[in-house]
Amino acid sequence: MKKHNIPNPDVSVFIKLLDRGFKLSVPADQEKYYREGYEHFMQRVKQHKSKTNGYDDIEAIGLTAIECMVALQRIREQMDGLVEAFQERIDKLDTAVTNAIES
Repeated sequence: MKKHNIPNPDVSVFIKLLDRGFKLSVPADQEKYYREGYEHFMQRVKQHKSKTNGYDDIEAIGLTAIECMVALQRIREQMDGLVEAFQERIDKLDTAVTNAIES
């Protein structure tokens, strides 16, 4: 049977940073991630700007971007640990099944 790849239509997502706007063309099934990510990013920028020391726009955007990168790295490490644990469980299960079959 032949698979038919149905193209995923693109949608536009508007992102505004400082005085610049960017109209991004993103896959429709990922639109919510762009919108939610943008909203969360801008909330963190606003929090940085409202702190007692009050960072300016560029500093707040920079700090937020770094926080996002650190969060992605942390999640990647957690995911790698989960994948490793899952692989160990599969290996143990494989050994148990092999031993059961050979017995």
